[in-house]
Amino acid sequence: MQLGQAALIELTIAHELVRQRLPAVRLLIEQALARRPARLVLDLAECPTIDASGIELLLSTHRRLWRSEGRLALRRPTARVLRLLEISHATKVLEIDAS
Repeated sequence: MQLGQAALIELTIAHELVRQRLPAVRLLIEQALARRPARLVLDLAECPTIDASGIELLLSTHRRLWRSEGRLALRRPTARVLRLLEISHATKVLEIDAS
């Protein structure tokens, strides 16, 4: 870990990850990524739903972290969000922490 790098950053997403809400979420993620975390955890326990734009945001965040040797984890996605991630095959790429 380099000086100024965060080992772990955790963010709670307490609303839907849909196109209309993404600018605010994207800003938070950008601020977190600026700290170059080794691991970024998004807690989705209070996120009721996600759309294609939200899934793309998660995948692009995963790719950016991967390139810098960081990791993205999704913690406790709701059943609906998890199902939508499964349908989109995003669960094949994204780390899901159900605990």
